[in-house]
Amino acid sequence: MANADRPMGLKPVKMANGSPWNGQVTMYYKSAASNAIYKGTCVKHGGSGDTLGQVPSCDLAGATDQILGVAVGFSNNKNIALDPTNLERDYCPASTAMYIAVVDSPDVIFEAQEDNGNSAHMEAGDIGQNIVLANSSAGSTTTGLSSAELDSDGNATGYANAPLLVVGVVDRPDNTMGSSADHTKWLVKIADHHFQRPTTGV
Repeated sequence: MANADRPMGLKPVKMANGSPWNGQVTMYYKSAASNAIYKGTCVKHGGSGDTLGQVPSCDLAGATDQILGVAVGFSNNKNIALDPTNLERDYCPASTAMYIAVVDSPDVIFEAQEDNGNSAHMEAGDIGQNIVLANSSAGSTTTGLSSAELDSDGNATGYANAPLLVVGVVDRPDNTMGSSADHTKWLVKIADHHFQRPTTGV
């Protein structure tokens, strides 16, 4: 059975020690002078804060930027990870100031889909190597999900310092890997993390 094509950016699934992800997030502030941010979007530290200086800022991370974490919630209130006045708020539009709940622990493992760019496919030999994201700034205003995927052409040789580390393939009956398997789901860890020294791929 073919793998489902469901780009979602990075989805937190567990901790590096094998325990489940505990849902812990930190609130950051995105200024109005910034790009759209979706669920699953990688963000970088913004080098500033909100108007009161109480909450550090974040911004969209480019494909090769150092990563602070992954956006999972949006609110007008710095004290809550979701906006009770608009429970359907699934993303932060461009040019809009908002507080963003970010999974910023360097020990979280995420699930992400590969893009199979130029007919390339990731293989078992990619485990332990670093990789970049494709479509890192795109997303759906309908689902609120990021369109970012693992760049299957952007791994292995020449990408030793790329921001993500391939940990393994997602072990599910609906997920297959190989030269003829499109849209395989992989487990990745942030290798170049704002709060941790970079991890170079093998």
